[in-house]
Amino acid sequence: MNRKIKFVIVGSGNIANTYVSAIQNIDNAKIVAAISKRLKAPTKQKDLPAFASLSEVNIDFDAVIICTPPGLHHLNAIEAASLNKHVFCEKPLDVTLSAMDDMITACKKNNVLLGVAYQRRYSSDNPVIKKLLHENKLGKIFSVDLSVKNYRDDNYYNSAPYRGTKDIDGGGPFVQQASHYIDLYNWYFGKPSKIVSKLNTFAHNIEVEDHGAAICTHDSGMISTITASTVCKPGFPAKLEIYTSKGYLIMENDMITHWDMEDLENPTTQSETGNTHTGAATALVEDTTNHEFLINDFIKSINTGKEPLINGEDAKKASEIILEIYDSQF
Repeated sequence: MNRKIKFVIVGSGNIANTYVSAIQNIDNAKIVAAISKRLKAPTKQKDLPAFASLSEVNIDFDAVIICTPPGLHHLNAIEAASLNKHVFCEKPLDVTLSAMDDMITACKKNNVLLGVAYQRRYSSDNPVIKKLLHENKLGKIFSVDLSVKNYRDDNYYNSAPYRGTKDIDGGGPFVQQASHYIDLYNWYFGKPSKIVSKLNTFAHNIEVEDHGAAICTHDSGMISTITASTVCKPGFPAKLEIYTSKGYLIMENDMITHWDMEDLENPTTQSETGNTHTGAATALVEDTTNHEFLINDFIKSINTGKEPLINGEDAKKASEIILEIYDSQF
């Protein structure tokens, strides 16, 4: 029987509470402490001992779960790796290529694992589409349109001083709300060969974009669009449209909603799906099923030494696309 893995959670905000809920549903995992500059434990586990830094923790532990703002992820990961602790990181990996490379290098140097929470890969119908693409059953893909049109009011951006900043938040909806779906895009289709984009700030007093669009081309000839926003009231489920030589399919909130493919029946699993988080109008996550799936995989990796399903190099690919969108404006 695998031993129980002891985690320290780094950060105490909303996403930390998501991981507290997830870990509480996993038998062979336990959170033993929290890291917070204010010495504040997550509200869902207020009795956790809190420390100002990992180096101060005087309780035995195996791994950390990083829930700090994105631009701080590398600092937390490098410190954990230096203490020979495994690292499970909330998305995105970080906000600059150099920071991400430093995280990956530190974990490899200290022989610890680095896993990243792009859990939407395993949500609802997403794995089904991945399998069909891998088996080339959808025909030649001509066009893909990815739309992540969320809404966030000023209270969201005012809830923490780092929100909407370039250095710490990393950007606006492309790196935040759309990050999961850009990871899915890369998982399905790979990185574009060329990107052009246009971003703007329409409705919020922030340093970064609150709406933008990108056009992507691939070596296969596929042309796609990616739109990300936090100004589209009242907020809409993410939508992915795929058009091929065999027909088309549309997904909303990870579920197939329209399907017309020659010689292929609709493979949707949505009748088995529970309360999948849309993110359309709120950042709060209630359903932790897919977080639990990835954490269980990470625990298995710790116990067996295998790489986690989504490691640092894999997660970095989504960030590379996002950074190119930011750098390719016309």
